[in-house]
Amino acid sequence: MDKNKREENMSAASDKGINLTLKQAFERGIRPAVILVPVIIFVTLIAIGIVDSGTFLTMLNAFFSSLMVNGSWMVSIGTLGFVLFMLLILVHPIGKVKLGGKDAKPEYSLWNWFAISLCAGIGTGIVFWGAVEPLRFAVEPQLSTGITPNTRESVIWSLSKSYLHWSFAPYATYVIFGIIIAYAYYNLHKSYSISSGFAPLLGATSEKKWFRGIIDTLTVFAITGGVAGSLGYGLLQIGSGLNTVFGIPAETPLYVGICVVIVVAYNTSSITGMDKGIKWLSDKNAWMFLILMVLAFLAGPSQWICNLLTESLGSFLPNFFESITAVSAFTDAGEVAGSVWHKASEMWPQWWDEYYFVDFLSFGPITGLFLIKLAKGRTLREFVVINWVVPSFFGIIWFAIFGGLSLDIQYNYAAYAGRVNLEGCASLFDYMQQYGNEAMMLKVIEAIPLAFIIKPIILVLIILSFVTLADSMTSTVSLMTIKNNIGVNEAPAQIKLMWGLIMGVTSLVFTLTGGLEGIKIVKTIAGFPILIVGLAMMIMFIVYIIKHGKDKEVKDMMAD
Repeated sequence: MDKNKREENMSAASDKGINLTLKQAFERGIRPAVILVPVIIFVTLIAIGIVDSGTFLTMLNAFFSSLMVNGSWMVSIGTLGFVLFMLLILVHPIGKVKLGGKDAKPEYSLWNWFAISLCAGIGTGIVFWGAVEPLRFAVEPQLSTGITPNTRESVIWSLSKSYLHWSFAPYATYVIFGIIIAYAYYNLHKSYSISSGFAPLLGATSEKKWFRGIIDTLTVFAITGGVAGSLGYGLLQIGSGLNTVFGIPAETPLYVGICVVIVVAYNTSSITGMDKGIKWLSDKNAWMFLILMVLAFLAGPSQWICNLLTESLGSFLPNFFESITAVSAFTDAGEVAGSVWHKASEMWPQWWDEYYFVDFLSFGPITGLFLIKLAKGRTLREFVVINWVVPSFFGIIWFAIFGGLSLDIQYNYAAYAGRVNLEGCASLFDYMQQYGNEAMMLKVIEAIPLAFIIKPIILVLIILSFVTLADSMTSTVSLMTIKNNIGVNEAPAQIKLMWGLIMGVTSLVFTLTGGLEGIKIVKTIAGFPILIVGLAMMIMFIVYIIKHGKDKEVKDMMAD
C-alpha cells in the first residue's frame, strides 16, 4: 500500500465514518459474489423446504451426521485453541496495545460496550436454554458417561455442561475474530472486512479482491444461516409464550405474524444506526436481563442456587479441558467391543457440545467485526475482559439461577405446587417433554411472584434480544457487501432491508419445515467452514506476535 493510500485509510479509520445512500454505495461498488452466492444457496434450500419438507430434513440430517461424526474432534480442538488464545492475550505484552494507537480515546462507556457485546452475542440463546439445559441434562445425562440420572452427580454434570456451552468457549469464538480484525483495522489500517484478519502476516494479500471475496462470501453464508436459526428459536419460544399467556394457537399463521413483526423491528432498528437503535436497545435489554436474574434469585431457592453455583463451578473449571475435548470416541456404553474401536453411535457431544461450538462459529466473524466498532481507544486486554471474561461469568450465573430454579421445581415440586401449574404432568421434565423446550422459561417464571406481569415482559425480552442480535448482524453484513467501505459507518437502508428479509424468510422456512432439529442442523452446516478461517487467522496472528511483538512500531501502540 502506498503512503498516500495508507494515510487516507488511517484518517478514515480514526473517525466515526459516514452513512451511505444507495447511490453512494453503487458508486463505491457492490460485491455481487458476496450477495449472490449466499442468496442462491438459501433460496434453493427454501424452495426444497417448501416443496418437500421430508426430503429437506432428511438431506439436512445426512449432511449434519457426515460433518459432525468426521469433524467433531477438530471442532473441539479448535475451540480449545481459541480459549487458550484469550489467555495468551491476557498475559502477553501484546495485550497492552491500544486499538487506534496510543493516543486513541474510547467512544463508548464500559457499560454500553458490555451491554451491546452481551446482547449482540448470546442474548436469545440464554433466554431459550437457561431453564432447559440443566434440567434436561440432569434427567437424561450423556449415556456413555455412565452417570445415573437424577443424582447429585448428574445435577452437577448438567450445570457444568451448560457452562461449557454458554461461557468461555462460545465467547472465545467471537473474540478471536474481533481482536485480530480490530488490530488490523485500527492499527494496521486495513479495510473493514473479515479478510483483514489475515493482514498481520499476509499483508497486502489480505486486501486482494479474490481473497476477500472467498472469505467474506463464506462469512455471509454462515451468518445468514446463524441468524435465521436464532430467529427460529425466537419464533418457537414467542409462539409458545403467546399460546400460554393469551391462548393463541401456536400454528403457522402465528409464526408468520411473529416473524413479520420481528423482521420489521430489527430492520427499523438497523436503519436508525449504531448510536440510536443498537445502543438504545442493548441498554434496555441488558437491564432487563439483570433485573430478571435478581428477581429469580431473590424469589427462588437462593441458598440452593448459591451452593449449586459454587459446587458446579468447582467441577467445571478443573475439568474444563476434559469437557471441551469429550467427543464420544467410544460406543454408547463407553466400551470397546473386542479389540475393535467403534465410532460413537450416540452422538451426544455432536448434537450438543460440538453443535454449540459450530453454531457460535457461524456468528463469530460477523460478531467480531461488529464488536470492533465499539473498541476504539481500548487495549487488546480490555477487549478480552469486556467481550470474553465478563460475559462468560454472566452466562454462568444466569444458568446457575434459572437452571437451579428449574431443578428445584423438578425435585422439590411440593414447595411450588400452589404457584407452578404443570398442566397435569407428573414433573417439570414431563411438562417439557409434552410442551417443548420453548415453553420452559415461561413455566419456570411462574415460581416468581407477580409472574402474570413478568411473563409478558419475558416475551418482550425475547423479542428485544433477537432484534438486537439481528440488528447488529444485518448492519455488519450490509457493510461487507460494499467494495470500498473504509470510513463508512452505515450501509444504505435498502441493502439492510434486503438482508433482513433474506434472514427472516429463511428462518421461517427452517422453523416450519424442520422445527428445532432443523434449526440446529442448518446452523451447524452454516458455521462449520468458519472453523478453518478462525484457526488460520489465529495461527497467523500468533506467528505475527512472535516475529513482531518486540518491534518499536508495536511498542509505540501500547498504553502506558
